[in-house]
Amino acid sequence: MKVRTYLALTATAVLIPVVIFSAAALDMLLDAEREAALRGVHETARATALIVDRELTGAEATLRTLGTSAHLANMDLSSFYQQAKSATANRNSWIVLFDRSGQQLVNTSVAFGTRLPRRERPERGIDIMQSGNLYISDLIMGPVARRPVISVEAPIATANGQRYVISQAFPAEHFRLAFEQSRLPPDWVIGIFGRDGITIARSRGEKEFIGKPTVPALLAAARRSNEGMLRTRSLDGVDIYGVYTHSPMSGWLVVIGVPAADIEASARNAVFVAGIGLLAAIACAVAAAFFLGRRLARSIAGVAQSAAALGREEQPPAGDTRVAEVDKLHAALAEAGQILKQERDSRAAAEAERATLFASEQEARRQAELQNQAKDEFLAMLGHELRNPLGAIANAVAIMECEGIEPEIGKRAQAVISRQSAHLGRIVDDLLDVSRLMSGKVFLNRQAMDLAEAVRHCISALTDTHRIGQHSVHVDTQPAWIDADQTRVEQIISNLLINAVKYTPGAGRIDVDVRAIDGKATLVVRDNGIGIPEHLLRNIFGVFVQAPAELDRAHGGLGIGLALVQRLVALHGGTVTAQSEGAGKGSTFTVRLPLAAAPSNADSSSVLRQAGDEACHVLLIEDNADNRQTLAAVLGIYGHRVTEAADGNEGLRLAASVRPDIALIDIGLPGMSGYDVARRLRAEPATSAIRLIAITGYGQAEDRQRALDAGFDAHLAKPVDPARLLDTINHLRP
Repeated sequence: MKVRTYLALTATAVLIPVVIFSAAALDMLLDAEREAALRGVHETARATALIVDRELTGAEATLRTLGTSAHLANMDLSSFYQQAKSATANRNSWIVLFDRSGQQLVNTSVAFGTRLPRRERPERGIDIMQSGNLYISDLIMGPVARRPVISVEAPIATANGQRYVISQAFPAEHFRLAFEQSRLPPDWVIGIFGRDGITIARSRGEKEFIGKPTVPALLAAARRSNEGMLRTRSLDGVDIYGVYTHSPMSGWLVVIGVPAADIEASARNAVFVAGIGLLAAIACAVAAAFFLGRRLARSIAGVAQSAAALGREEQPPAGDTRVAEVDKLHAALAEAGQILKQERDSRAAAEAERATLFASEQEARRQAELQNQAKDEFLAMLGHELRNPLGAIANAVAIMECEGIEPEIGKRAQAVISRQSAHLGRIVDDLLDVSRLMSGKVFLNRQAMDLAEAVRHCISALTDTHRIGQHSVHVDTQPAWIDADQTRVEQIISNLLINAVKYTPGAGRIDVDVRAIDGKATLVVRDNGIGIPEHLLRNIFGVFVQAPAELDRAHGGLGIGLALVQRLVALHGGTVTAQSEGAGKGSTFTVRLPLAAAPSNADSSSVLRQAGDEACHVLLIEDNADNRQTLAAVLGIYGHRVTEAADGNEGLRLAASVRPDIALIDIGLPGMSGYDVARRLRAEPATSAIRLIAITGYGQAEDRQRALDAGFDAHLAKPVDPARLLDTINHLRP
């Protein structure tokens, strides 16, 4: 007999038992398909519960973030209201803040200042505070919104020890988004029910069923198990399979009701398809018995062709005859051809990799050389900028040491030392500010201020210190109030003005305008100086970016002033742009900051603290003799009586004996730090009332906070400005 006859007999022997057992298998398939369909619905229910939990988790994150608000710690409820309003601007929800008694302090669903009711159950807030846990309510009636809502509540404690409960409330319809993301068929029903079984949200008949209990049988089943399935009748009266699960976070019940007809129809369709497939398989098996014989003959011929191709050093074609022995022979021939091909390819790949590595090495070397050059240029520039003022100070000191110099020459030498010391301080401050800004360690002390007044103050200060030079400065301002850090805003203005002076020839013109335009406080600094080349304009706000400098470095600077401006403006939520028509055509810098409401007692003139006439007894604890003696001399000139100490132990002894009004304490003392001295003084009843001022070279925000925590009343960074020191003493005097 031929190969095809043998195959036909084999197929017949195999198909007889297959047909018998297939009937039983189809019945099992009917049940399996029903189970599979319900498992798919169950996965959808779990996904819907996760969507609900994601919304609740987002609400918890919002509440935890708002709980750390500085406005809340300062009891600035108006600013906290605005912050909370912004936190929920893109969500269908609102923020409510309760105190311990359950009184609503803030509710962003109404205008700030609106009279707010007390919580109906104050004990709930107390329970939340005591437990420290997040609380998610079921459907409740909002006392302010006057409609069904869900609330997510969390306890918070501020830095000053105040405790509150903060809540984010959602209308019931908010959770319809879970239905929209689930994309269920239109005749399916999905519902979310509270722990009490009351309907929170429903994909159909929402207005009719919100606030009503679910089917009792379904609720009873859900209380027995975390998830499962129950065949019942829906609230609409439809025979359904109710697939349910619980939200892990809130404990709410998520139920998907699928019409029983849909599930049964799906299972029957699957069985029908499987039956058709079985009949098709039988037909195919019979046909295969007649055709496989021919295929075997062709497969043997294909093996012969593969062997011939291998002999010609060609890759043999792949063979898939479904006959194991023939396929093994095909595979062996193909593997032999592949080995030969891999050998050829590996040689080519090695050459290509060698070329790629060489190119990468060249590029890495070029980048390293550029970075090294940039480092050398910056260090050289920094050295130049430091040596200039140091040289001027050294020369001025040499002049003052000469005997018989004229008083006028001595005063000029003193002025040189003063200016160059201030210049060195500005260089160090700029470098530290850039480092803090780039590492995100700058914190703003915001307050309402008039940008126009700040501009006038900066121009006056630069004029008094002769930094404006011979330039003509034209100021045109209108009141523009902003919520900002006054020191940082004046730093922005000063850097822009100094930049304009630096790159504008002597007797040039500088225009400064302040306006309130389109809800922004707008500062424009315009000059007719050397302008900005187009290639430099694109990166003008980068660190260490400035015009190419000649050896004389007539313009000076480290190239970080505009970088400071850009980062400080961004920190205030504003923008800064630079414009120039090219070299020699001047430049224009425009700063836009968000406007703020002017305070009711705003005055366009600044109020400066005046030093008092009464002198103080000051204890100065400083281990550096030069600093101690010069600082004591400055205080003595202004009438203060000074007692000096060179270390912490001597300072403690003198403080107990002379009882000074104010103590100036250096932090970096030998043996005992200034922090320890402050703690010891505060611990003794005899010295606890002394006002303490920290003097240190550590000027970051965390250093100031550490000083205040140790008991200091004020913190001044070295080098100490005498005017600021005197003003601080006057402010702290008993």
